[in-house]
Amino acid sequence: MSFDQIVIHSSSPTFCNIKPGNMFFVKNDDLSQGKFEAWKDSFEKYGLMAFSSQISESSTAILVLNVCWCRKILADSFVQAYLSEKGYHTSSVFDFVEELFSRMINNEGFPHEVGVILGYPVEDVIEFENHQGHDCKYCGCWKSYSDVENAKDCHCKFTECSRLCEKWYDEGFTISQIITKYQTLKEAS
Repeated sequence: MSFDQIVIHSSSPTFCNIKPGNMFFVKNDDLSQGKFEAWKDSFEKYGLMAFSSQISESSTAILVLNVCWCRKILADSFVQAYLSEKGYHTSSVFDFVEELFSRMINNEGFPHEVGVILGYPVEDVIEFENHQGHDCKYCGCWKSYSDVENAKDCHCKFTECSRLCEKWYDEGFTISQIITKYQTLKEAS
C-alpha cells in the first residue's frame, strides 16, 4: 500500500465526518514528509488536523482529528474526570495530543485514553484497561464492554466508509470529490 492509500484507508471515517479521529502507524521508511504535509493541508480545508510523531526508530504515529468534535468530547465532565485520573490536566485538543505523543515516545505503555478522541465510548476505554483487553462482549473497531449494538453499527459504518473511499480514490477521485460523494450517499440513505 502506498502512503496515500494508507491515509485513505486509515482516516476516511474522520474526513467523511462519521468518526472524530483516527490513529494509525506507518513505518518511517514508508513515510513521505512531503505527502504528509500535502494531506495535512488538504485536511485543514475540512476542519481537520493531522499530527505526526516519530515514536520509535522504525515507526511514526499519525493522528487525524476533527478538532471541533474532539473539543466537545474533551469538554465532557466524565471524560475530564477520567483523563485527570490519567494525569492529563487540560481540555485543549492540542495539549492532549502533545501529552499523548509524549507518553508514546517515552514508552510509558500505550495510552489507551486516545480512544476517547477516536470516538470510542469512555466506558469501553475504562473497561478495556480494567480487563487488560480481555473479556470484551464484542471486538470490532474497538473492544466493547457495554453497548454491543452501537459497536457493531459503528464497525459496519467505518468499514464500509473506508472501503468506498479506497475504491473512489483508486478510481482517481480527489479527497474533495470523495467527501462530496460520501455525503451525497449518506444523505440518500
